[in-house]
Amino acid sequence: MSLRSSWQFIGGVNARTYRMFDRLRCGVNRRLVRYLGSHLPTSPEKPFFVLESGSGPAFATSLFTDHREVRRAVCLDIDETALQEAKRRDPRCLAVVGDMCNLPFRSNCFALIFNSSTVEHLESPRDAIREMARVCRNDGRVFVGVPYLFGPLIFQPLIRRTVIGEWLGPVFSRRRLARLLASEGLRPIESIRYFLRFFIGTVATKGDTPIPLSKKVCT
Repeated sequence: MSLRSSWQFIGGVNARTYRMFDRLRCGVNRRLVRYLGSHLPTSPEKPFFVLESGSGPAFATSLFTDHREVRRAVCLDIDETALQEAKRRDPRCLAVVGDMCNLPFRSNCFALIFNSSTVEHLESPRDAIREMARVCRNDGRVFVGVPYLFGPLIFQPLIRRTVIGEWLGPVFSRRRLARLLASEGLRPIESIRYFLRFFIGTVATKGDTPIPLSKKVCT
């Protein structure tokens, strides 16, 4: 299922079902941004540039715009409707229409690149993660959050060929997600389960220093 049809499944940005879903997502994003803010690089080269790749309406980007260590927060999505909603909600959003698998940015320019509940909808998640790694600084961080195999969505493999199953997207274990990031040269450093364990997310670094993968729960 494409990202555009994923939006249509819950009625589009003007539907009541979407508004309810969006309020719930905003709460999740607040907690996620606090978590990711704690993982910004410790480099003295501040303030930082941050990219939300596959942002949808980019609520997290708006929150990072107010972060004291962030100079510029950019949101990117292939869906212009989603970015128009982002600009309507927050005119400060620097919104770019683009493909996650072919990011229109130079290499090594962002301190943090992240997405949540996006790459599972792509035909090739590795292509998107490869691009995230490319535009990440050498001391930067990449975060990817996906539906969690051992959470409430454990039933998804049984319905994966249905409309709901396709909308949810594939589910991932912590190990599978870590391997996916590592396959593109990133080093996983911490994983979290969040949004009542519906999602698993992993923070990875582009640096060369090996760091053992740790676990954390972010409700």
